[in-house]
Amino acid sequence: MNIPEYYEDMSLRLTEALDSSGLSEDLRWQRINTWLQIEDLDRIYLQSAFKLNLNVCYFGSQAEGTTTDGLLSDIDKVGYQKSEVVLDALQSWEASFATNDTFLMVADESTPPGYVKLQLVQRDAPILVNNYQDGQARLDSKHRSVLGNKTAERKILLANEYHGPAGRLYNQGFTADVVLGLYTRYWPYQASQWLSRIRSFNWPPRRIIDVIKETAALLVPVGHKLSPEQHLEWRLSFSFGEKLLTWKFNSTQYKCYVMLKFIKNTFINVGGREYLTSYHFKTCMFYLIENTPNSLWRPHNLLFCIDLCLKLILSWIECNNCPNYFIHDENMFLGRIMGSVQVYIAGIVQGLLMQKGSYITRIPYQNVGENVLRMCMSLPMELDHPNVIAFRTTFSFLAYILDLLCIFAVVNNMRDINILKSSHGPRQDVVNIVRSLFCSSLGNHIASQCLEQKIPNKEKLIMAHELLLWGSSSDVASGNLKLAAFYLSQSNLDAMEQVLNHVEAKLTHIVFDNGALVLDESTLSQIPLDDLSVLNLVQHSFAFIVYYGPLDVHIVPKVLTFEMFRSTASAPIAEPFVSHWIPIAEVRPSLYLYFLQYQCFHLQGRVARSSVALNNMIWIYNQEFDRFMNCMTDDFLKPYWTQTRLLYSSKATTALNLIASCLIQGRRLMDGFKVLCKSMKLKNQHNAAKWQIATCITCIIRTSK
Repeated sequence: MNIPEYYEDMSLRLTEALDSSGLSEDLRWQRINTWLQIEDLDRIYLQSAFKLNLNVCYFGSQAEGTTTDGLLSDIDKVGYQKSEVVLDALQSWEASFATNDTFLMVADESTPPGYVKLQLVQRDAPILVNNYQDGQARLDSKHRSVLGNKTAERKILLANEYHGPAGRLYNQGFTADVVLGLYTRYWPYQASQWLSRIRSFNWPPRRIIDVIKETAALLVPVGHKLSPEQHLEWRLSFSFGEKLLTWKFNSTQYKCYVMLKFIKNTFINVGGREYLTSYHFKTCMFYLIENTPNSLWRPHNLLFCIDLCLKLILSWIECNNCPNYFIHDENMFLGRIMGSVQVYIAGIVQGLLMQKGSYITRIPYQNVGENVLRMCMSLPMELDHPNVIAFRTTFSFLAYILDLLCIFAVVNNMRDINILKSSHGPRQDVVNIVRSLFCSSLGNHIASQCLEQKIPNKEKLIMAHELLLWGSSSDVASGNLKLAAFYLSQSNLDAMEQVLNHVEAKLTHIVFDNGALVLDESTLSQIPLDDLSVLNLVQHSFAFIVYYGPLDVHIVPKVLTFEMFRSTASAPIAEPFVSHWIPIAEVRPSLYLYFLQYQCFHLQGRVARSSVALNNMIWIYNQEFDRFMNCMTDDFLKPYWTQTRLLYSSKATTALNLIASCLIQGRRLMDGFKVLCKSMKLKNQHNAAKWQIATCITCIIRTSK
């Protein structure tokens, strides 16, 4: 299997983060043993209180140990009476059953896979009962007397409230879904293929299969939601086998399953809608483990295994079929994932796969994302080391030097760019970084100068392209993003998409996308103490802010030209550290990446991909906003509230304005207008949203006519 190199490092960090977040093997088995003891006590209490031969079993994430406190998982509680007998065939009837209620599992062409009806059997002989109705029996479409699923004696489970045959029990610290079902000691015919199918990697092993066959199945009083005889059907539940299989997960498989639940709750089931359930991901885990070697499921492959699960889920979504693990013909997406929901979920999962694991840093549960980031930034360093001070000083003035050099070069119509190919001196790495950024900026200026003319000079455009290519290696993102914007201006969408995919792949590493050339302390702590030559570090670990000056006005996307002219030279300046107005635009690299992705996919007519890019932009903005609000609670920052707020609001409004432009471009005019209003509320002066609001209102009026 082709596993990216950085997956191993990130997988080990993620494994360590999960262990420190309450997902260690010790805590896992403590949870399992605790619920086994609770199950025993509950069974003893119910049997002694009601004098019934009643069994109570606990299932679900809590009983399996595949949860954490942050997930707030429910417990599934199923009770069944040992006195009731369910047969798979009349030949299984025995004389000893004469004192019990006996039922035969039946299914016909109208019964959905995974469901059965329970036909009544006479007590004294293996004879089926037909054309008989009473308080429990109902006649189905074949005129058979079958047991309805609304007649279970549910009250004995002591639930707080009931909805049909199921109830809900509220207790301190957890919620239980309770139901009274039936137990069959015979393995259902519908699942016979599971026992004999070929397993290339011997999972589950034969001894476990034999144990699961002995535990057989439960019948819960739930019919298929699309069936006309829903009130007569009982669902086959293999909860005993599923719990045993999850107990057999090794540490990596267990962590992978819990991470899938984190991903589901963080990225997929948002807005109060439950599109995918934990059971879908559990089924995905079963199929994947069965069809992959055990050697794959090791800590250094954790991130790769998570992506494999997402790919399998995506393939099921695209074909709208999630096969039950025990009954392959049962489609668990039927009536659940369809139409616009199918497109929406597929877009989200595709977006996660494109990020190649970087999404783990955005998972809030158990502080997993925060812990992973902290581990990636944990290399100790003395911040007052002379090399650090020199590094800080060099890059603090880099932006100003670049702009002055580029203006000088364009004004003097510099044509000989070969001098940029080599450099000499004691600090060649720093010079190389400056040269790459200079090439990128100069290429932008020359391209803008060409596009200003009605008939662009092809020779100059070729020169600009060559400069942008040389400058693309300046850092992780900014040079390539300027190159992608150049391709956008030339309508070369294929080349643009290729560059953006390259940037996104590089950004899956933990990079320092701090939106500024002035480095923070955590960034500086990564610089080796004995080496000021940091070319490799910058090219692979830094994402500088994307900076456009006044000479780039004809090459940048239109919304960024609004940012350049959000104020005038005569307007009073209230922003900190700014004494006079300069028409510039600057945008955070990760946000600009997804903005350009949206432009590319929108022009290509790829709606799902453009929707993913827009969702990523919104996520990045929300992440920045939360970080800002947390900073404002810091006592150290309170004296600097005004300056900090102004600095933040300038970046936040740029992000909101980019998001709004995408919404307007996608004809979501009212949504775009609301985002622009939010931008104006955040900063009502020197805000480019004013330009877009005028355009948006005009479009709304034209649409309403």
